[in-house]
Amino acid sequence: MKLLVLGANSLLGRALVRLLQVQGVDFHALETRQLDLLKKMELVKTFSAIKPDQVINVATYSNLEKAEYDPEAAKECDIVNTRGVSILAEVCKHLELPLLHHSSSFVFDGLKTHPYTEEDTTNPVSRYGVSKWYGERAIREMLPRHIILRTDWVFSHESPGFFQRHIEACKRQQGKLEIINHRFSPTPASDVARVMLAVARQVNCAAKVWGTYHYCALQPMSQEHFVETFLQVAAKYDSELAPLLSQLQITRLPVHLPYIPNTVLSSQRLFETFGIKQRSRAGEINALLKHIYQLQQLPVEPERITPDKGDIADRAEDVQQERKVRMRTKAVKPAKKVATKKGSPRS
Repeated sequence: MKLLVLGANSLLGRALVRLLQVQGVDFHALETRQLDLLKKMELVKTFSAIKPDQVINVATYSNLEKAEYDPEAAKECDIVNTRGVSILAEVCKHLELPLLHHSSSFVFDGLKTHPYTEEDTTNPVSRYGVSKWYGERAIREMLPRHIILRTDWVFSHESPGFFQRHIEACKRQQGKLEIINHRFSPTPASDVARVMLAVARQVNCAAKVWGTYHYCALQPMSQEHFVETFLQVAAKYDSELAPLLSQLQITRLPVHLPYIPNTVLSSQRLFETFGIKQRSRAGEINALLKHIYQLQQLPVEPERITPDKGDIADRAEDVQQERKVRMRTKAVKPAKKVATKKGSPRS
């Protein structure tokens, strides 16, 4: 089995590349900037030269807020999440390649109380959600041999801004926090990578498993509960934070676009089809917080890899936080460069 990973610079892409390296899987990884998804013939030539057995697309534009209110960002969101995906599906059909595509819970409107299933009616209400839905639709119309994997919010130690921001706000405001009244199931990028590899292996065994699936980590919760939970863990490493938790005061903010009230997904169909079980996020949260407090060194990708924009935890205000993290981790020996896999083209 040889895999071609598109979007190797995204949080999920970097986690997937690390897993493939550890597992000794034959793969070829391309960053988003290394390939113009709008140029059909370029895709055909590149794919034909690499000769993969499957294509995994984790390239995405996911800066929800910017796409919602910035016309230029909205255009870029459409190019990456819709138009590029449509051409990718066309090329995969031409070359008879199965496609495993990463999508989002934002194809729903968030009004359902319970977790969303694959049978629920989609109704995206944000520009980002619409772009992901149109990308899904293009794949279904063009390519019979496809798997679309929707996930909830994906987090990683490589983009810890969401966690750092709430820790610092709690200390600065003496335990007072404002948190969006949002229900979700935060899922580690490494866990999603595990699921994608498991799916790819079964596809490689000629399993007829085409269609759409959902995956998210165990124990959905409100964003308020999630923040309280990781603050309790962070307090073990932060003497300034610990005494504030007994007087924690949280104000729930209403949900406004581009966000939606509920993004929890049911993973039942994935389990019934592939036997893939959900995992807890607790271990990853603890490792991420240790990394923030410099108690644990985790893999960091080379500086030349530019993370995809966005996600709930990757807003513009996180940039300064991420720079601080990179400064603290300069002494860490970097992981192998994504494009240095034998046979990989360079930009």
